[in-house]
Amino acid sequence: MGRDMDIFTRLIQKKFRGIAGERYEEVLRRYREFLLLPEEFVLPEISSVLMPIDRFSGEIPEGVYETLSAYPGASVTVVYISERKTLEIIEQTLGREEAEKLRKAKLEFAKKLSEEIASRLEKLGLRVERKYFIGSKSDDVITMMEEGDFDLLVVSRSYGSEVSRTSPVSPVVMKIVQHVVKPAMVY
Repeated sequence: MGRDMDIFTRLIQKKFRGIAGERYEEVLRRYREFLLLPEEFVLPEISSVLMPIDRFSGEIPEGVYETLSAYPGASVTVVYISERKTLEIIEQTLGREEAEKLRKAKLEFAKKLSEEIASRLEKLGLRVERKYFIGSKSDDVITMMEEGDFDLLVVSRSYGSEVSRTSPVSPVVMKIVQHVVKPAMVY
């Protein structure tokens, strides 16, 4: 594959050298960091995926399912994290009883949403694990990616909060992708 890509690169350089002249060389020099190297054309091996979800995540696009279907047999951990700070504020302002009602409602919603997503993923030949816990949406995802055996993070751009015109990606997702070293797919 690498040899084929090298031949392909040389063929393109030869074909366009006479046509674009110095302009081609200038584009190549300026955008070198954005152009893929031959070894980057290879899909990474993915055997384990972390997919955090919440009420802001919304509908998962078909393209995400199609992309994940390229990794049959991979395991996907669908995790729903309820924000600890939110539940603490509810408890402080409305009392323990209301906070417990909210926690139970969130758990039911998490189970339903996780089941819907897991069902779709399992139909694609993926192994699915479901998790639900109370914690920090950003810090716990970062920790799971660092300490877990995940090859890929798949997360909605609205995970953690709604997006706006000025911010097309939620602050939670921005924090996560800035701290995660492994590949991330933001949809």
